[in-house]
Order: sequence, then structure tokens, then C-alpha cells
Amino acid sequence: MSGLSSELRTVTDRLPFPVDDTDAANDAFRRCMEKQDPEAEYVMDLWTYCYICRYFLTKSAGDTFENASDADELVTRAYRKVQQNRGEVRSPDRYANWVSVVCKNTFLNYKRRNRFSESINREEGPELPANEDQPVANIGFVRETLIEAIQELPNYLREPARLYFLENQEFDEISEEIGKPVATIRTYKHKAVKHLRSNEKLREYVDQVD
Repeated sequence: MSGLSSELRTVTDRLPFPVDDTDAANDAFRRCMEKQDPEAEYVMDLWTYCYICRYFLTKSAGDTFENASDADELVTRAYRKVQQNRGEVRSPDRYANWVSVVCKNTFLNYKRRNRFSESINREEGPELPANEDQPVANIGFVRETLIEAIQELPNYLREPARLYFLENQEFDEISEEIGKPVATIRTYKHKAVKHLRSNEKLREYVDQVD
């Protein structure tokens, strides 16, 4: 963690404006997109990296992360997401806010990764009831039942379902891992949900705890 902190200080010194100056960050993004300034992309990337590093350094307080290296991994993951998807930002004035949302979603996904909180009764996708703070190890029966149900899915749905329901990965992460478009992953998820809802053991458990 101290390495990330010292790296942040080094990079921040190169930034021509404070990290908190989101207006300047948005302007750099706008100039980059409009190709008005050849250095704008460098400044935008520099600010983005500084902001993401600071975000996860702040989250590191209070034993937030299970391993010392987790913050570094999340910085890399969030920065990669920004680079891959910044073209979706339609308004330059929203860039800084969009980066903050990417950081937040990356962090929340990390927090959910070791928990089992998806339900097959929700339209969004499986959630087998469990206290939000209850680790997967304490609800082994439910997990085992879901694992068995996933193994019964058609071959093309098994891996996406495993990553989504058991590993709690986001659509873009699954897309990258199995080499399919995000839209395809969403379709696979919905198909998997239909199959899982028809599984008698899984449905029986959910009916009892509803």
C-alpha cells in the first residue's frame, strides 16, 4: 500500500492541476476527444490514474482490503475499464463523474466477490437469500445446490453462469474472459436465469426462505 501511495505522489507532481479540479479534468477530456491539444490525452490519462489511485488509497483505511495487493489490482482494473469504455461518455462535463462511478462499481464488485447475494426471484438475476455480510462458506448448501444447477446448464451457458453467479463478476469482466460481446453475455445470463428457475432443488430452497 505504501508503494501505491508513493507512486501517487510522484504522478501527482506531474499533473498540471489539482486532482480535485474536476473542471480541468473534464476540459482535458473534451480537448482530447476534439483533438484540439496533442498533450490533452496525456493530461487526461494522468489525472485519471491519479484519481483512481487516490480513490482506492482512501478505501484502504480501516482494513477494507483482504490482501495488501488488492488495492493495486483494483487500480489496474478500474483504469483498464476507463480506457476501454471512455468512448461511451457523451458529455465532456460528465467525464470526472463517470470515472468516479467506475471506481465505485469496481469497489462494490470487489466487496461482493466473496459473498453470495444473487436471487433467482429477482428480474435482474439470481439472488439466493443470504445476509449481505454472510460469507459464502457459511451458506455451503445453497452454493452447492447452485453449482449443481449450473453444471446442468447447456455447455455454452455454464462458464458465463459460473462467473456471474458464483464469482460475482460484472458483464464486462466476463466478456473479456470468455471473448464474447457484453450484449451476448447479458443474453446468456437471462437464458441461464430461466434454466435455474426451473431447477426443483433451487426453487424449493428459495420458496422456503421467501
